[in-house]
Amino acid sequence: MSVDSYAPCPCGSGKKFKFCCQVISDDMDRIVRLIEGNQPRVAIQQLEQVAKKHPQNAWVGTTQAMVLLDLNEPAFARDILKQLLEFHPDNELAIVLYAAALIREDGFEVAKRAIHRAFQKSAKKLPALVGDLASSYAAMHASEGHMMAAREHLALALRLAPEDKRQQLFVQLLELDGSDDILYPLRGSHLLPTITGSDELQKEVRKGQKYAAIGCWSTAADVFAALADATPDRAELWHAVGLCRAWDGNEKIAAEALHRAARHYTDQGTAIECETLAQILDAKTSPDVVEQCHYTATVHSVSRLLTVLDNVPQFQRVKNAPESDIVTPVAIYLALNTEKKQTDGRDLTRDTVPVIQAQITIFDSDPKNNKPAVAMISGFRGQAIDDVKATWTAVAADLFEWKSDVPQPEMASAIPAEAMVLECRWYLADEVPQVRRRELLNQYWSQAAHEKWPQLPLRALGGKTPAQAVSDASLQIPLYGAVYALDAGLQRRSYGLDINQLLTSLKVTPLPELEVTEETNVGALSIMQLHRLPVQKLNDQQLNTVVNRSMLIQHSESLYQVLTEALARPSCAEQFDRARILRTLSEISASKERREEAFSWIDQGRKLPVPEGKTAFQHAWTWDMAELGMRLEDPSDPQLKALLNRFVTYYSPKVPQIRPHIEQMLQGFGVPSPWNSVEFSLASSLATPGQGWNPESAAPAAAGGSKLWLPGQ
Repeated sequence: MSVDSYAPCPCGSGKKFKFCCQVISDDMDRIVRLIEGNQPRVAIQQLEQVAKKHPQNAWVGTTQAMVLLDLNEPAFARDILKQLLEFHPDNELAIVLYAAALIREDGFEVAKRAIHRAFQKSAKKLPALVGDLASSYAAMHASEGHMMAAREHLALALRLAPEDKRQQLFVQLLELDGSDDILYPLRGSHLLPTITGSDELQKEVRKGQKYAAIGCWSTAADVFAALADATPDRAELWHAVGLCRAWDGNEKIAAEALHRAARHYTDQGTAIECETLAQILDAKTSPDVVEQCHYTATVHSVSRLLTVLDNVPQFQRVKNAPESDIVTPVAIYLALNTEKKQTDGRDLTRDTVPVIQAQITIFDSDPKNNKPAVAMISGFRGQAIDDVKATWTAVAADLFEWKSDVPQPEMASAIPAEAMVLECRWYLADEVPQVRRRELLNQYWSQAAHEKWPQLPLRALGGKTPAQAVSDASLQIPLYGAVYALDAGLQRRSYGLDINQLLTSLKVTPLPELEVTEETNVGALSIMQLHRLPVQKLNDQQLNTVVNRSMLIQHSESLYQVLTEALARPSCAEQFDRARILRTLSEISASKERREEAFSWIDQGRKLPVPEGKTAFQHAWTWDMAELGMRLEDPSDPQLKALLNRFVTYYSPKVPQIRPHIEQMLQGFGVPSPWNSVEFSLASSLATPGQGWNPESAAPAAAGGSKLWLPGQ
């Protein structure tokens, strides 16, 4: 390694190399060649020798640490760096490496202070390394369910990342913002509020903003909290405290601050957003929970046990047990509250749908690791799981042995008791068509939202029910927050709640739309603000931004409004992927049980110009496949036969390879192959190549004549 004599010294002192570490340049040059030659152990030995002569040299110490980290020896790296930082407390590289070593050896909680010091001291000169720290911290927060913290750390990593990593981090950020597993109020960006006041106040506010900008959110929260304690009626200060605590992963304290902000805000919309966030964060620390638990048993004979369980009337075996990266179960049974039976769902009502009491999961033995076969009965603590255990014991007592003599099941996790209203434990057999399944589930969620939830005592309402809270003026904002928290929970379960309808039924005035101007930056709005936009008043550029964000968020109620507005504007035709919009509108309509409307969106898609790079044949195939997928949701659909006839007589003669693709799709819905039908086979043999069953609606043959096109190309 050749270092220019007048270049900055590699040790990070800021001095010229000639006047700093040139004395060890030959030794370090040799060591660097050993490292590059994949001889790290030899390099470590020689570094130790150099360190004895120059025990306080930062170049030697940081090089030792990097090699040790590569060798997965973080404890040694940590100790070297800790000692080094006593002599060079501001060495940027040592600060970053020390944080990395602490994370790997002692965990994120111990390393937190060192990480924040790296954010503060090293980001300017070593952005890529600090960005890696932020990315690791984001992953940790995500694993612990602190999604606001995960997003902000990921956004920080994106800002610091080199160009070759930015795309990957950007995709991760989009995935986080678009994840259905995260309640939508927690997703997206949340900007610190504008805080006005005296020069002295502004000085402290800027300090807090500076810490927040570099990822030191706990320090920023401390700054804002000191100001809030001094002026406790300032909603903006409590709002800032709440956001910074949430970004730091301290969700319990964040919720408390956001509740206080909600109480003091005069702007109703902002108050409700703070309250909604607070209630969602509160749910994670609720003292009133329902435990999810399990009984575990060692199985003597898996094959005999499966035979016995298959004959228990209440035990429904899952046809395809999900594969696992750890251990794939041999079988899974759902223990029902009634005897299993085949049904297409027509005879079911929301009061007669079978309910899952518990799940039985069976794992085979692992002779290589000397592990026996195991069975687990899992479910919510209470009478239901105990009844399943009793039934299991009665039919298979000689085939297993309980792993514990403790009569109570072992706790696995817990959910807030209030959330049980959204726990649907229905069992709908595979034979129940998707259209009937959706109809029943919509009835369930509608009853939960409009009948059960209004009568549910809520912690956020001081133990009152929503119906009772309506008459209490002090609970107005918490009631709104509870409604939006309910909406978030239902959206996560693919049910679109009409918030205004629910508020009206509670005799509460729906929130007004946001005021917008040509200068309004809709890209900076939170998701809850986005849902209150008057989309008809947005200019084309604003609407384009809202469409893109709404497609990512997938809040069905607001998305429908945004997309229909986009389609209604000829001036926006070139800005949007109209085919994607029509498919999405079709899916939303189907989820609302508006099938005819869903098919009308598909018909509009057929009328779109053929996209560049595709043939008319491919374009027709795309929309016929969309219609087929929807028709199959109801195998009794009278128009399904004619559509399948089109695939047999028009598509199949042109591209024979589509037959197995379609047959596999039909099998999943329990529909027999039309190619095996005598009627369809005869129609196919009589079809003239290039002509469909309906010449007036058939798409023209693929351009290019001999070019072969396959589904998915």
